[in-house]
Amino acid sequence: MGQRKQFSIKQLVTVEPVIFFYAFALFMHQPVIQQYIYFRIAKAKGFPYETNKASSCGNATSLNSTLIELEKEVQSLSSYVLLGVVLFSSIPSLFTSLLIGSWTDSRGRKPALLLPALGSSIEAGLAIAVMYMEWPVYVLFIGGAINGISGYFTTVVMGVMAYVVDTTDESHHSVRLAVLELLTYAGGMVSQLTSGLWIEKYGFITPYWFILGCLLFSVLYTAIFVPESRPPSDLPDEKVSFFSCKSLKRIYKVYSAPREGGRRNLVLITICSGILQSVLMGLTATITLFMIHTPLCFSPEWVGYFTAWRSLSIGLGAILGIKLLGKCFSELTIARFGILTRLGSLVLLGFSTTKLLIYMVPLVGLLNGCPLPIMRGMLSRIVSSDEQGALFAAVASLETLSNFLGSFMFNTLYPASLKADFPPFVFLLGAGLTIIPFVLLWFLKNPRSLLTKRDRVQIVGNSGEIDDDSLKNTVDNFDPDSSATETSPLTDSMRHRGSYTNNAAPEAVA
Repeated sequence: MGQRKQFSIKQLVTVEPVIFFYAFALFMHQPVIQQYIYFRIAKAKGFPYETNKASSCGNATSLNSTLIELEKEVQSLSSYVLLGVVLFSSIPSLFTSLLIGSWTDSRGRKPALLLPALGSSIEAGLAIAVMYMEWPVYVLFIGGAINGISGYFTTVVMGVMAYVVDTTDESHHSVRLAVLELLTYAGGMVSQLTSGLWIEKYGFITPYWFILGCLLFSVLYTAIFVPESRPPSDLPDEKVSFFSCKSLKRIYKVYSAPREGGRRNLVLITICSGILQSVLMGLTATITLFMIHTPLCFSPEWVGYFTAWRSLSIGLGAILGIKLLGKCFSELTIARFGILTRLGSLVLLGFSTTKLLIYMVPLVGLLNGCPLPIMRGMLSRIVSSDEQGALFAAVASLETLSNFLGSFMFNTLYPASLKADFPPFVFLLGAGLTIIPFVLLWFLKNPRSLLTKRDRVQIVGNSGEIDDDSLKNTVDNFDPDSSATETSPLTDSMRHRGSYTNNAAPEAVA
């Protein structure tokens, strides 16, 4: 019998600080830049926006009709400027991620971790210059473009996910990816707890210096401490140039080649991931604007507290949901639970008029973070180890495109909803969109093939302990049509239940 693979502490700590500090900087950047843009536009328009008081609207009850209309104008213009920042950072990153993704399969993962952190550092430096010199807020578009060309969060996500899959047994993929989700949102939580207080006490510049420090730390840590998980290949046939059509061809091949899990499953899960990401990230700026709008009038401190609480619930809910509910339910069922909690939280958010209701939103959406790591784990089990970079490049690029499209849609509709005096509309629309992936998950073919090897054994009724190598041999060599007389309880159970593996039935390969 083969030896069980060990899940070492070294594996657990290699790449996690990279995503933690990058996420810390990114999640602090979002509310700080959002509120800075709002502050500059409010100042230019003459609207009383205070960053150092308990209420951002001043005396909200005394706003006359002129100030109410002016507030709507400031909110609308801020929404469009924020959309521009997202556009200039997201669109270029799509192409960078697609090019660098399959390139890292033969040249190593570290460039995908270094380049985005360098680009984000340049953007942070430019933002500091805008704040010191009081340049027009539109100069921030240049920083966003530099960040996007360098890969932005898209490439970091792709690189980290591929790195984790390289260094982790497939039985641990979903849990390890959930740990990354937890660390991402833990970084966001810590940054949000401090960003609001810093804005109130020191203004916008001080937190941005800290953002720059976190990004530079991420660069140095990656360069010095992170070992390469996929050393560059010496085989000429495996090498891919950075600016090469081969990179795009390899991504196309990921979705066109016949597979055990089925091309149909690969496409459906990728689409579900993109839709969920468009709602989760696309509403980020809108939520901030919604909270500083009357009647809530959140100060920067309260905005930070809510965002921190929301980040904690998403990250902690992901790891606890998958680990605890995984003892009773399949990963697909947990993902469906997560989608339903996201839907409920958005409906509650839309109709929240008090701080109590706002702070109940993350509690209702506690399993909000479960679907994405589960889906990424399933995708990683469908493709081979040589295709992980290409796969996650496609997934990360689609999620970034979804992020942009979601931001474009929600930031465009939010001003219209203000004019119609119905701000909750964008959140109800987001809730409606989450129904699409919930329905699509029911159309997966042979979903048992997407489970880990150990989960397949549990499903087919095996109660004994089987090591990973023996399990792999049993599963990989199983033939439901075999007439061999020598069988085991495991192969007997698999044959009777029609479980397909590498010798998949034709209908399992879309």
